[in-house]
Amino acid sequence: MTSKYLDATVNGCTGITGISISDSHVAPASNAFIVAEDSTLTVGDSIEVFMGYVGNSPKMFSGYVKNIEVREPERQYSITAANAMTRATDYFLASSTPDNPFTRNHITAENLVGQLLAICGLTNYGYDATSFTFGINTDVEVNLTSIYDYCHFIGGILAWHLYADINGKAWFVNRRPHPMAGDVSIATLTELEILEINYTRSDRDLRNRVVVYGSEGIHADKSASSPYVPAGLWRTVVVSAPGVIDTQSMATQSAIYNLDLLNRLTEHVSVSIIGDPSINCRDVVTINRPTIGVTGDWYVYSCEHNWSKEGYITNLELRI
Repeated sequence: MTSKYLDATVNGCTGITGISISDSHVAPASNAFIVAEDSTLTVGDSIEVFMGYVGNSPKMFSGYVKNIEVREPERQYSITAANAMTRATDYFLASSTPDNPFTRNHITAENLVGQLLAICGLTNYGYDATSFTFGINTDVEVNLTSIYDYCHFIGGILAWHLYADINGKAWFVNRRPHPMAGDVSIATLTELEILEINYTRSDRDLRNRVVVYGSEGIHADKSASSPYVPAGLWRTVVVSAPGVIDTQSMATQSAIYNLDLLNRLTEHVSVSIIGDPSINCRDVVTINRPTIGVTGDWYVYSCEHNWSKEGYITNLELRI
């Protein structure tokens, strides 16, 4: 596609020559890298990126400027930004006195995460109900950790997912890294769009035994056979949360949730397509390349949009 059809706008920037936006299911925050001839932005400023083609250049990123590099004599600004979740990764929770940490009791997991995110200014928050209540027998104490790390730790107990969307809203949801019931494909990748494709199957992330350690005397052990590992072989992962998991039912449910998440073969497709601003991380797309075993709906596990005056390419990692 010729450059005359390309279009991009970034507040505070003129003469934009390149944009790269990347996001992943496992990344703490999405990131943007902008190259421009001039900019009035400074570190800490809010930034929004609209990118694509003339008549089709939606918002692709919003966040905060983290780094600016200026180069002479070509007068080039290189700007690095991270999305709203950077507020949680940068906010280290440390009590002013060691004996006065952030504590809660009888609080649902989603409300605990919401209250922690609010401390760093992420008050625009959505969630799925977890059915987990913490601090039943002992208070939950949070101290000497980043807000993101602790919320991510809570998500790991429940197999829940934490992220911030393009508009800066934080989410704590039951979003597995594969297509789920109720998902709707937002696009079909055709032969005309696909530039390169690679399909891989691996047992790298498969775990068929989950052991959960909670408070004293609380533990759970769940396992299931897998057709992808030899009989009797247990690939084990441990969820350790003393002081947080303080009931047997909670430990059991955590083991069940994580076993369901992890006891599966990893199938992923790396595909490069002609730039498509409608596709983002956590979408579901349809692809049919039966010659290499790739058909049906796939989850967008990671997404990278690379835009320049020479062209626009979207790189996707898809999982099923």
